[in-house]
Amino acid sequence: MKKILILNVGSSSCKFQIFTKELKLLGKGLIDRIGITGTSFFYKDINNKQIKEKKDFEYKDFAEEFKRFINDNNICKFEEFYLMVHRVVMGSEVFPENIIVKDWKTIEKIEKLTPLAPLHQPYNVIALKEFFGKYKDTKHVVCFDTTFHSTIPEKNFIFTIPYQFYKNYKIRRYGAHGTSHQYITERLSNFLNKKNVTFINLHLGNGASVCLIKDSKSYDTSMGLTPLGGLMMGTRSGDLDPSIVFYLINQKKLDPNDVENIFIKKSGLLGIYGKSSDMRDVISGEEKKEKRAILARELFIKRINDYIATYLNEVEKVEAITFTGGIGENDLDLIKRVFKNFHLKKIKIKQDKFDRNLDINLLSEKDSEIPIYIIKTNEELQMAKIAKILLKEL
Repeated sequence: MKKILILNVGSSSCKFQIFTKELKLLGKGLIDRIGITGTSFFYKDINNKQIKEKKDFEYKDFAEEFKRFINDNNICKFEEFYLMVHRVVMGSEVFPENIIVKDWKTIEKIEKLTPLAPLHQPYNVIALKEFFGKYKDTKHVVCFDTTFHSTIPEKNFIFTIPYQFYKNYKIRRYGAHGTSHQYITERLSNFLNKKNVTFINLHLGNGASVCLIKDSKSYDTSMGLTPLGGLMMGTRSGDLDPSIVFYLINQKKLDPNDVENIFIKKSGLLGIYGKSSDMRDVISGEEKKEKRAILARELFIKRINDYIATYLNEVEKVEAITFTGGIGENDLDLIKRVFKNFHLKKIKIKQDKFDRNLDINLLSEKDSEIPIYIIKTNEELQMAKIAKILLKEL
């Protein structure tokens, strides 16, 4: 039976899903702490059968260890994978569309974009090299986080610096989480039985972004040149006054690399709360009346409010505001607080709880001016669909 392997690789982990050629989910798994002591493998099939294993290995052995895990545990025969789909964060204007990878020159071009996504792109590329190099008889497709945002108009992607920096260096807003925003767009479109939908989607997790979708196409988004911009995130600062960079380097004599590291890995929830980048820990701290936990959550909510207000002003009307991602799909208290003091539109959240078994939950009262939904994202399924469309199988 032909199968599809979806790979979503991070700095020390890999989430994966296995589908049939007909897009039926067979199972999903996680390989955690890659290249670190205590590497763990986990897989659960659709019948809830679980496989757990521990074995340390380095990234250079990733493809071979993955194959061993699949074969040794009889998950399937590895040669049944006729298609492997790789998530890559940054495509920039070099790759405005998702692609079928056929040669090493393409991978080299992807690797050159690493400075635009320094947290994720290096590991995306390592995994792509490993799997493409070892399994050449398999078809390989790359899905870029930036592709969905290629429809954003120039007035929304240009930064207010000299235009030559865009012309010469392609410095512009690229966005991220495009696969998730695209999936939610198609899901809402089907749910409302409308071909084109205009709405605001918030993908809230350790990384977080907002996207204004107009007529089912990305029209504006919060992340910028890199996934550092926009909303406050787990460890990323989001938007800030750029003069802070000059002040820390010129006046406080910090090394530029250290400043970059601070904004990417030591800011956001972690920077304000000081104890953790996990929203669940921040909530726990808030319940204990810890001042910095309270402040972190307030700032997180304020940034969301600011972006929703801005995007509402960009279009005449939106048909919904949707929440997705690890925080967006689970944190009802946060969603209620986003709209508690929201003065631009009359929005009432009716529920104190919602059905977590449903893919779509309507949270707002009937008399709310804008419907508010929680919609579960499924980036892996969207990636499989994208790949099959590229291969003209859908």
